[in-house]
Amino acid sequence: MPMRDPAYMPEQRMKIVGRRKPYSRGLAGLQGFFELCARLRGDRPFLPRGVYRFKTHEEADEWTLRMLTRPKADHPL
Repeated sequence: MPMRDPAYMPEQRMKIVGRRKPYSRGLAGLQGFFELCARLRGDRPFLPRGVYRFKTHEEADEWTLRMLTRPKADHPL
């Protein structure tokens, strides 16, 4: 039985299932999205600074989601 070293393996052809068009406008094309994010967040950071300890990953994920979706203090939803 031959070794499974890539140098000894015959070339295998790959099948391409779909094609993805590259985004050609770069970051300049996302300027509107960035401005929307800045307006929605205001002067608040996405997550408060500091060190936080959680017992589980699920607890950390819940806290992160709560922080990302919290309303502004002066404009309650």
